[in-house]
Amino acid sequence: MKNDEIKAFVRRQLDAWPEAAARHKALDDVKVKRLTVNGTDMSVMYNSARSISTLASVDGRSIAARKCFLCSGSRPSEQLSVADGDYDICVNPYPVFPGHLTIINRSHTKQAIAGHVADMIHFAQTLEGYTVFYNGPRCGASAPDHLHFQGVPHEYMPLDRKYAFKRIYMVDAPDRIVPQLEAALAELPIPDGDYEPMVNMAVHLLPDGNVEAVIIPRRAHRPRCYDRLHVSPGTIDMSGTFIVTSEADFAALDADKASEILDDVAYVSHQPSIRVGIMSADNIKYRLLGDYREENDTFFPEDETCSFELEDVTIGVGFHWQRKERQMFKGALQLLDTPEGRVAVNVVPVEDYLMSVISSEMSAKASLELLKAHAVISRGWVMAQLEHKESHGACCKADNGSDEIVKWYDHDDHKYFDVCADDHCQRYQGVTRITRDEARRAVMSTWGEVLVSDGKLCDTRFSKCCGGAFEEFEHCWEPVHHNYLERGRDILPEQPLPDLRDEAVAHDWILGRPDAFCAQAGPETLKQVLNDYDLATKDFYRWSVRYTVEELSELVSTRSGIDFGEILELQPLSRGVSGRIDRLRIVGTKAVKVVGKELEIRRWLSPTHLYSSAFVPVKDASGFTLYGAGWGHGVGLCQIGAAVMSEQGYDYRQILAHYFKNAELKRIY
Repeated sequence: MKNDEIKAFVRRQLDAWPEAAARHKALDDVKVKRLTVNGTDMSVMYNSARSISTLASVDGRSIAARKCFLCSGSRPSEQLSVADGDYDICVNPYPVFPGHLTIINRSHTKQAIAGHVADMIHFAQTLEGYTVFYNGPRCGASAPDHLHFQGVPHEYMPLDRKYAFKRIYMVDAPDRIVPQLEAALAELPIPDGDYEPMVNMAVHLLPDGNVEAVIIPRRAHRPRCYDRLHVSPGTIDMSGTFIVTSEADFAALDADKASEILDDVAYVSHQPSIRVGIMSADNIKYRLLGDYREENDTFFPEDETCSFELEDVTIGVGFHWQRKERQMFKGALQLLDTPEGRVAVNVVPVEDYLMSVISSEMSAKASLELLKAHAVISRGWVMAQLEHKESHGACCKADNGSDEIVKWYDHDDHKYFDVCADDHCQRYQGVTRITRDEARRAVMSTWGEVLVSDGKLCDTRFSKCCGGAFEEFEHCWEPVHHNYLERGRDILPEQPLPDLRDEAVAHDWILGRPDAFCAQAGPETLKQVLNDYDLATKDFYRWSVRYTVEELSELVSTRSGIDFGEILELQPLSRGVSGRIDRLRIVGTKAVKVVGKELEIRRWLSPTHLYSSAFVPVKDASGFTLYGAGWGHGVGLCQIGAAVMSEQGYDYRQILAHYFKNAELKRIY
């Protein structure tokens, strides 16, 4: 039914049924107040008409003693219906929101979701603009003896919102989401004496044709305070609108009591927060938007609508896209006075941090499955940093004699915060880059998911373009092997990777163009991954850089701080499994040095950073040409390759399995 058809049906029903019309009209005057519960915005609605549901006796004896009010023979004669398959669509005579519908199975069969998930998806597709929901028999259903769903206009019950408890959120095509929902339900425990898990569930058709769905596992039917405060949470309550049926309950239900109720009936999720260093300067210009409370050196937001703005935030430090921006942030603002200057720190929940990270790391045009994959690896990376913060060093360095300089740069053990906001850790630009709903949905649908191997968090690295071959961790950072970061080709079905540690083989590989996912990226694919300022170079799979002898000699001297004189030779001494050079001998008229690892090589051979250390240096009479492959270190997920995989129909689980061997998905909170 189109939205106009639904509205017309509701009007016909209310015209024919004065009693139902009066209750719908009363919605104009219901009292509503706002609460912030466990950092999440919720509402409380006083609606006395809902007492029939909230106060309903749903024990077996009471159910057996009354007629089923959903069976067609027991419904009021005034109640109209629209037939759809095995169901009748009716206007709910005791509405919570305007346009509230009840979707009733014609058979008197018990309320059960098993075998009926596809029916929910069907009605999400059929009822334009509606959220369709299910209350389990002990999770808010006032008719647990008769299968039914309900529906309300989506504006009253959005699903891609914050939740103050554990829930399973997913987005996918209608045909693919049904088995996913069934599998998720099958994994939930069934309490003794029950026939299905205790759940609330809701689905909604998105404008792009995908379906979003949420499953809310329940631990109890009603809260312990039910005898004193009559709240019997169903899906509407769990989705952000508590319904009470008396003035006294409306006055009594505050944020603390709401938190207790959720603790009783749901599984409360406790995600960690992270402290992100945004910028440092002698004078930090900031603006608070909304109500904040100040405690010592920190401004805390009073609700979710608050945000703050920072001016002249530098992004891309040391890279070719370096620039300053004005940026907006959610969460708390901490201003620290340090010996190095004033520092602005954003204290923010990890999942909010991730919504910005995947929007900042990826283009606004990125596909949903690509964003999901990136949400998982970004979450895993930052959780690993929090877990191992004390053992990480800022810059690891080995001087193997006076002729060799080997450095690798890893996550800083930052003194004043957990991670920085730039590429050195992960790009984080607050809410400035969150331009699409897909970024929020990607984080929500992978909430708490990380990759683990041998029971430990995976160090989930990523780069822009692997150049067709995956690098191993130890060739870029400390000499430790991770079995989930294995050598391999960026292509499926899997094909053998040549031994690119061999110089002749690497030469042919880099100067050739072997097939790979990241080799197939056209302009539209690149727009999924790259922001506007990254699109100056059109081909990151294979590239070249040209220097005269004078240019290269001056560049290397400036970048290294060593006077090599005139550069005579660039000699690769060893390469990683992707062909990236990890030890390069630079021969000059005044000095000869060996430099490593890959990022230090890239730093010395470019005014910013060379795209990759997977290059072949070719010298001629006037200078050097570096023929290269890929952009970045090539370890873990290849962003451009993953974008191509997404375009070709791979989901985020398949994408992650391709780039991270011997790892599995796990939800840790």
